[in-house]
Amino acid sequence: MTAMTAAKRTSKASADKSSGSKESKKEQVSSLGQSRKNLMPIVGIGASAGGLEAFSVLLKALAPDLGMAFVLVPHLDPSRESAFTQILAKTTSMPVVQIEDNMPAEANNVYIIPPNCDLTITVKGEDGITFAQDTQSAKYHGMPASANAPLTDAEKSERDKQTAQLKQELSATKEYLQSIIETHEATKEELQSANEEIQSGNEELQSTNEELQTSKEELESANEELHRVNEEMQHRNELLAQLNNDLTNLLNSVNLPMVMMAADLSVRRFTPQTTAVLGLMASDVGRPIPRLKLKIEVTNLEQMMLDVIQEVQPKQYHVQDHEGRWCTLRITPYRTLDNRVDGVVLTVLDGSAFEKLDGSKPPKGKPKKKVGSATAKTVTKQYRR
Repeated sequence: MTAMTAAKRTSKASADKSSGSKESKKEQVSSLGQSRKNLMPIVGIGASAGGLEAFSVLLKALAPDLGMAFVLVPHLDPSRESAFTQILAKTTSMPVVQIEDNMPAEANNVYIIPPNCDLTITVKGEDGITFAQDTQSAKYHGMPASANAPLTDAEKSERDKQTAQLKQELSATKEYLQSIIETHEATKEELQSANEEIQSGNEELQSTNEELQTSKEELESANEELHRVNEEMQHRNELLAQLNNDLTNLLNSVNLPMVMMAADLSVRRFTPQTTAVLGLMASDVGRPIPRLKLKIEVTNLEQMMLDVIQEVQPKQYHVQDHEGRWCTLRITPYRTLDNRVDGVVLTVLDGSAFEKLDGSKPPKGKPKKKVGSATAKTVTKQYRR
């Protein structure tokens, strides 16, 4: 923003020739300057006393939004108030004001110097340019001729210096602009490369997204299948639990000592009566029967059970317990649902069951503490007959 100052010009005029000379006029100069940092152009236009018509024609022809400040310096009568401002305001839509002290210069405004003031504007010193009206169109040739007067040697030297400086600044500006252009081109190439990478990455992400969508659908399908299998497993577990409950209640309801053994002759499960008759305990589940100490001692019991597994035929043996009581030892194959032999079932019957099973009677004689393999075989042969 440029500040303008207008100072009144004071003078002492001569009253008559005999009173002597009056004091010379003291002029205070008002100046208008512009900072180099402010790029707003200021156009200074000077005219003689008859310049009102030229000012009017010029302002009518100027657009109101040129971004310039126009300073008009006409030759005005110092003893009278000027109507320049009011007259020119009618010729343009730009504001037309008279310069006052410390008035900032603004673009698209017209400023007029007050009467009886000096206004100095340095145009050439601020890298400006001057224009003069053509002498043929001017009513008074003096002012255009003065503006078109040839430059002095000092002015030419100053002009050459300014020209050299401007050329140097122009060259530096060109180099700077060239470096900016090269930087811009390099940045443009980098941006294009980055854009291509982003597009490639976007395509990869889209491909990955499609794969994820496919995987999601497969997982949903697998999840549904797992839900279905889980429901089937739960149903089967319920069935197995029911069967286990049925089997447990069945074994508890059968008032017989009964032992179920696997193919390796390890104890799978047994009825509660087996504890009193054979001496089995819950900790014996999973242990091989030959390693258990039973209340009925048969030395070849293991071979008997292996024969039943091999021959797939049930067998019965008359044996005695530790107290000398006769009982029947029945061994039958353990069959699976697919008719596969996977162990044996050992059942102990008391002596009264002999006649019910095959009509035979238990051997008579004194009770024996131990029953050997020979006795067991003899009983087997007797039973087979």
